[in-house]
Amino acid sequence: MPPLEELQNRIMSTDSASLDRLRREIDRIDDKLHDLLMERAGLVEQIAMAKAPGGIALRPGREIQVLRRLVGRHAGSFPKSALVRIWREIMGALVGLQQPFTIAVFQPERGAGYIELARNHFGVVWPQIVHLTPGHVVRMVADGQATVGVVPLPGVADAEPWWLALTADAVNLPRVVARLPVLSQDAAAGRSEPLEAFVVACRDAEATGDDRTLIAVETAPDISRDRLRAAFAAANVDLAAMLATHRSEGVWRHLVEVAGYVTGADPRLADLVQAKDPITHVRVIGGYAVPLPA
Repeated sequence: MPPLEELQNRIMSTDSASLDRLRREIDRIDDKLHDLLMERAGLVEQIAMAKAPGGIALRPGREIQVLRRLVGRHAGSFPKSALVRIWREIMGALVGLQQPFTIAVFQPERGAGYIELARNHFGVVWPQIVHLTPGHVVRMVADGQATVGVVPLPGVADAEPWWLALTADAVNLPRVVARLPVLSQDAAAGRSEPLEAFVVACRDAEATGDDRTLIAVETAPDISRDRLRAAFAAANVDLAAMLATHRSEGVWRHLVEVAGYVTGADPRLADLVQAKDPITHVRVIGGYAVPLPA
C-alpha cells in the first residue's frame, strides 16, 4: 500500500474511533439526564402526596423563579430560548401529576396563535378546550371545568371585556396569574407585534421579585387619564400602563397595570378611594411576573 494511502486510512480510523467515543459519551449523558428527569418526577409525586386534597398545584411564581435562576447560570452555545422551552415542557408535564389539569384557550379563528402559545407554555400532554370568546374561557375556569384559561391581552376596543368578570364580589373568582410567553420574543411572521396572552386561574398571583399587578378602577364619568395617573402618584403607586377602559350606564371602569406586587389589602389602595379624585372602587384582579428578556 502506498505511504499516502496508508496515512489516510490511519487518520480515518482514528477519526472514527474518536467519533464513536464522543457518541458513547453523549449516550451516557442522555441516560443521566433521563435518570434525573425520572427522579424529578418522583419528587413532584411526593409533594403531591404531602399536600392536602385539593391543594394548589399551579405555581406560576415558583416556575418563573426557577427559569430566572437557570437562565442566569446558563452559559455556552445552547440557545436560551430552547432551554426555557425544555423546562416549560417539563413543568407543564409534571403539574398534572399533582391534580387533574385542563386548559381552556381563546382561539377566535384558525391560525390565531393562542393554541400554540398555550401549548408552548403548558406542554403537549394536557387537553385543551378551545372557545371563540375569552368570556367563555373565564367562565370555564370559574365553573371548575378548566384549571387555567388563556385569554388575550385587554384592548381599548374590546366589545365584551373579559376582565370585567374578574371584578365581581363572588368568592374564588379567576385571577390573572401569568403572562405569556414567559420569554420575550420578536413578532412572528405576519404579525406587527408579538402575540401575548394572560393566564387566568382560581388562585392568587405570587410575588416573584419582579412583578406587575392588574387593578380594575371604577370612577365617575369623564375622568381624564392625567387625573387618574395623578391619583395613583399621590397614593405612591407606580402606574405602569393603562390597558383598557369600559363605559356603561354612567360608570367608567379602567384596567391599569402597576409596578410591583400589590395585594387587595395594600393600604395605598384605600388611599386611592379616599382621595379627592372621583375613584369609587378599586379591585386587584391578578398579576404576573415580568417576562424574561430575550
